[in-house]
Amino acid sequence: MGESPESRAQSVPASIEDGVATPPRALRPAVALVGQILYMLCYSTLFANIMWLMPMLVRLRFGDDNPDIKDWQTTLVTAAIPTLMMFSIFWAELLSWIRVRTYLLLFWLVAALPLGLISLAGDYWQFLACHVVSCIGFASWPPVYGKLLKQFYPDSIRGRAYAVLNLTMFAGSAGAVYLVGRWLEQRPDAFRMFFVGACAVQLLGVLILIALVSKAGTDTRPPARRGSWKAPLVPLLEMGRLLRQDRTFLRYEAAFMTYGAAFMICEALLPVLATDRLDMRYEEYAHSTQMILRGAMLVLTLPMGWLLDKAGPIRTSGLAFAVLGLYPLLLLVATGPSGVATASLVYGCGLAGVMMGWTLGPILLAGSADKVPLYSGVHASLVGLRGVVFQSLGMLMYKLTGSFSIPLILAATLFAFAAAQMWLLSGKVSDRTPTASPKVS
Repeated sequence: MGESPESRAQSVPASIEDGVATPPRALRPAVALVGQILYMLCYSTLFANIMWLMPMLVRLRFGDDNPDIKDWQTTLVTAAIPTLMMFSIFWAELLSWIRVRTYLLLFWLVAALPLGLISLAGDYWQFLACHVVSCIGFASWPPVYGKLLKQFYPDSIRGRAYAVLNLTMFAGSAGAVYLVGRWLEQRPDAFRMFFVGACAVQLLGVLILIALVSKAGTDTRPPARRGSWKAPLVPLLEMGRLLRQDRTFLRYEAAFMTYGAAFMICEALLPVLATDRLDMRYEEYAHSTQMILRGAMLVLTLPMGWLLDKAGPIRTSGLAFAVLGLYPLLLLVATGPSGVATASLVYGCGLAGVMMGWTLGPILLAGSADKVPLYSGVHASLVGLRGVVFQSLGMLMYKLTGSFSIPLILAATLFAFAAAQMWLLSGKVSDRTPTASPKVS
């Protein structure tokens, strides 16, 4: 990927980006990209396996013998990941108080280290405690990731740079899921060794990011700020003020809320459908869901990056939501691993587009770099709201009806409605250039 003129720091003494004078980039985009690629390989080793492995460990290892209790234990685990993203807005506030390098070390301590401690878990509640703490820590990632993307790459190439990073993550994820799935099928206790090793690899990745931040020369000490008894409420007040003032961002979040409702219903029901109705185990489940999913995203990530640079995150997200409407319907008619694999293929095609809009939409709508952590934090925090509501709703509908049909048909309808919301929004605003974001103190 060639350098654009604005990325040549040595030949340009100063630049104007987002209407604000900024210092020249001390870190070349190509160097940043190589470092972030290395980090993504470390990242995917650990976190790519969490989405599928944690619920399967409940179903096959830590869950109660009573099937009804086990179903709700599974929901607690699957819902924890999105629900605790609501802490992202508080992490975004913390990021404005401390250096990025310090923040990255906290990310590892709270998000990765507890997963390493799962190797010591003896029962469901110990397992759940480690998982919950890790999910709280994982909520810290969107604000800092958005900030790094904004600082490392100019607007003209950010979509393609992000696509390359996603490509790396999906390739690493597919390999990690494949190997861990086979390993656990042969040695069910191997998850203990895996978590310890993957936690150490993640630390290596964080150290690479810290080196990049130091090289960039932008990680200055934040100005001293006076504390207040209102400090814990500030992020929530900022969230409310932002959503009231930026109507475009509010409508963007409304569409993602509708999409997220459908997504959460499917996430809650998939492990139950796969184990109870289709009798799948570790390797079958990993390969029919995560391997196929990551493979589809791997193939389509670069085309989606090109599409985002051309059409913008609003139109890209709308198209992706429309494709995802097929996913719950395909799950509904699946009769075995091949049926789940077909559904996962469609799922991956849609999520390749969603990944672009989910991360880069708030960055674009924020306008300036200093507002990116707040926009990304609000965006990620709202994931928590839909996680706690709609995962529980999906499981409750299944329990009340004894059927997967009603909740999955509802999910398909919600995906279609989310696509319509995005397309209506795209007609009101150009999403190729940043909007004038409101002043949020």
